[in-house]
Amino acid sequence: MKQRLIGGVAIAAAATLTLAACGGGDATETAGGTEGAKDGALSVVNVVNGPLGDQGFFDDAARGMAEMEKAGSKIQNIQSDAENPAQWRSNLESVSGGDWDVVIVGTSQFIDILDETAPKYPKQNYLIYDSVVEQPNVASIVYRQNEGSFLAGVLAAQATINKDTFPLATGSKKVGIVGGMDIPVINDFVVGYKKGVESVDPSIEVLVSYVGDFVDSNRGFDQATAMYEQGADVVFQVAGGAGIGVLRAAEDSGRYAIGVDSNQNPLHKGHILGSMLKNIGVSLKSAVDAHAAGTLKFGETTEYGLHNNGVSLTFEDNGDIVPKEIQDEIATYSKKVVDGEIKVPTAY
Repeated sequence: MKQRLIGGVAIAAAATLTLAACGGGDATETAGGTEGAKDGALSVVNVVNGPLGDQGFFDDAARGMAEMEKAGSKIQNIQSDAENPAQWRSNLESVSGGDWDVVIVGTSQFIDILDETAPKYPKQNYLIYDSVVEQPNVASIVYRQNEGSFLAGVLAAQATINKDTFPLATGSKKVGIVGGMDIPVINDFVVGYKKGVESVDPSIEVLVSYVGDFVDSNRGFDQATAMYEQGADVVFQVAGGAGIGVLRAAEDSGRYAIGVDSNQNPLHKGHILGSMLKNIGVSLKSAVDAHAAGTLKFGETTEYGLHNNGVSLTFEDNGDIVPKEIQDEIATYSKKVVDGEIKVPTAY
């Protein structure tokens, strides 16, 4: 069966790229060449507020960086300790002196740091993804994760009410979602997910819990396991690196999970129904390309949703466990959102 990626009305394929890392002082740097940008391409540095290897959010940003390098840009990923905001700030300031055409940061954890740093370096161009910083030299990218999570909710609901089609489901009419932290961006996933479940069957119960961070995969495993023990047939992880434990719990419990941010379907094949993508790498490359063309507007925010494939749901590499008729039904729900027939609530 051919697996598809469902966004608005667009179909896209996810690329798999290799991430290479080397040591670099207190932080870890992933360098993409030291000879400078080629043929007028921009030089771009990505300051990560944590390590690569989360198989999700940060890795997808790094894939976008790798695509920029393939297009001729000089790139560098600077990693850090996920629990060290002082290091994030130091890394950001170290690359803000004008050596790079664009400095990229991401997530709500960087808002205050960038908001304080950007005015100190008014000639430096910054790009922040998944959050907004209102400074004249910052371009912001946000995603309608509530819309992508809506599709994940539709998928989870279909699994728990169709146990003949999904043999690991019990028909309990219970599903769950494990978030990283109880913050607006994560709650935007939660409300969208709940709306998707409700749109299929309002009687389905949705269990919700939060890890408390985005790195503790053992805690993610424990929380998902508790949900499976309560009868959840599917758990959606929106917890970054901590969510890897949720996916492991699905296999351990003999149930289903839904991945996030990158294609996590192959990690526990047969147990991961699909992955809700915030196409971060694609959006970063698009923004940098726009800057190279002189069309990126700093001081403004660009929004990505189902309508422009900024978020999507992929079934690629999931072992063909979601039948085509279910995929087609989810695509129909997606179109209803894009057309305005279904309004997905937001936590903002």
